[in-house]
Amino acid sequence: MYHGKLLALCLRYCENRDDALDILNQGFLKVFHNLHKYDRKFEFGGWIYRIVQYTAIDHVRKHLRKDRQMPKQELDEQIEVDAGIVEKLYGEDLLQLIHKLPFTTKVVFNLFAIEGFSHIDIAKELGMSVGTSKWHVNNARKRLKEWIETYE
Repeated sequence: MYHGKLLALCLRYCENRDDALDILNQGFLKVFHNLHKYDRKFEFGGWIYRIVQYTAIDHVRKHLRKDRQMPKQELDEQIEVDAGIVEKLYGEDLLQLIHKLPFTTKVVFNLFAIEGFSHIDIAKELGMSVGTSKWHVNNARKRLKEWIETYE
């Protein structure tokens, strides 16, 4: 029942399908081991989603290089893309473009733009500075803007 949605979640955090399936299996194993901790006042699907999401974050944390300072640059600049171009894109096209980003940038962008984490939470979860998190999101936006504008 939850396999498809959770596999899509895992694919956003890794380089290939095999790794995503491994994360998903680890997540489901955690779910089964912790079923006795489930509180029925919360939605079951959301509870499973959070467990698998944090399993994926744990996977990322293991594979990230140690925090490196990113070059100083303006991080709050507005990056706008022509709405007509964006309308031509399908959701899958956009996800494919996001998947082309460098691994750490893709993960940070996913946590910020798709999962709704704050830069403070991303920094805490991935063991990086808030500035590094902001740099990755800004870098992702710039690259995605360039790719979207040349997308046919």
